[in-house]
Amino acid sequence: MHAAVFVDFENLFYSLRNRDELSGQRIRDLCLGILERLKERLQAEKSPMVLGRSYAAFDTYPGMEVAHELALMGFDPQYVLTGHAGKNSADVQLACDVCRVLYRRPDIDAVVIVSGDRDFIPIARQVLEENRELRVVAIPDNTSGDLRMRVGSERFWNALDLIGGDGRGPAMPVAVGAVAVAPATVEPLIGPPAPAAPASALVASVAHALGGDHGNGYGNGQAPGKRAAIVGHIPVTWRMADQLPVDGEIAQRLAECVDLILRAQARHGSEEVWLSPFLKGAMSQHFSGLVHPERRALVNELRHRGVIRIEERENQYADHPYSVIVLDAAHPMTVAAKERARRRDETK
Repeated sequence: MHAAVFVDFENLFYSLRNRDELSGQRIRDLCLGILERLKERLQAEKSPMVLGRSYAAFDTYPGMEVAHELALMGFDPQYVLTGHAGKNSADVQLACDVCRVLYRRPDIDAVVIVSGDRDFIPIARQVLEENRELRVVAIPDNTSGDLRMRVGSERFWNALDLIGGDGRGPAMPVAVGAVAVAPATVEPLIGPPAPAAPASALVASVAHALGGDHGNGYGNGQAPGKRAAIVGHIPVTWRMADQLPVDGEIAQRLAECVDLILRAQARHGSEEVWLSPFLKGAMSQHFSGLVHPERRALVNELRHRGVIRIEERENQYADHPYSVIVLDAAHPMTVAAKERARRRDETK
C-alpha cells in the first residue's frame, strides 16, 4: 500500500507556535521532526510515502525558512498566493491535488492530510467515497470538531505524538533528510544586548528569502562591526559522524570549512557569518560533491568540537531571529587555519 501526504505547513506551524508548553523550542524544527516521524510511521505500517506535497507562501516566513528541507524530505513545496487579509489558497490547492491523485493515481491507496482545518471536510469525504484510506494528522485542540467527527477517531493521528509523548519538553532527535535534528532550546540572554545598527530592510528581506549571500552578508542587514542582540544559542542537537568519511577526510574537510569561515569573515569585515548564505553559498560551491545534509553535518561537527557556536540574533525587520556562526579565535583549529592563511599570503 502506498501513501500520498499533503501538508498545510502554515497550519501546522502556527498550531505549534501558539502552545505554551512548546515555548523556547524552535517550531520550524518541531514541524520538520513531525513530518519525518510521520514518514517513519507510514513506513512501519507498510504504507510508504510515494508522493509528498507541502503548501505555504514560500516567499515569506515560515515558508522561506523550510522550503529547502521540505524538498529534501520529499514534501515538494507548492507556492500558494496570499490575499490582502492574510488568507492564503493552501486549502484550495491542496484539495485540487488530492482530487488529482484520486482520479489519476490508482497505485496510491492512502491519503494523509496534515491539517486540522474544517475546510478539508469535503475533500476528506471524497477520499472515503473513492474507497481510499484516509489519515488526518493535526493537534486535537486546534482541529475542527466537525472534521474529526467526519473522518472518525481511528483515522485521526495526534501530531503531538510525533514529537515525543505529549509534546512537553524537548523532543527526541528525529531525522530530516539524512540528518538527525532536534529543536533547539533558546537560552536566556545574559547581560545587556548589543545595539542593533540601522540598515536596509529590503536587502535584509531579499537576502533572507533567497538564502543567498546578498548585500553585506548579514541576516538583518547589520553593518560590519555591529551586532544585533543575542536572543538564543543553538546547542548541538545532532551529529552525523557515523555518515562522514574516514577520520583523515573528516579532519581535512573540517579544516577547509574553518578556512571558508575565515574568508567569509574577511570578506564581510565581521567576526560573525550568517549561517544560511554560508551553507548555501560558500560551502555549496566549495563542497560541490556533498549534499546539503552532509554540509550541515560538517558545520555541526565543528560546533560539537567547540570550534564555532551558532547564535540566534534579533531581527529588526521580521518577527523571527536569524542565525550566525561565531568562530572561537582561541581554538587550536582556528589558530591553525589562521597560520595556513598567513603562509598563503606570504607566498603570493
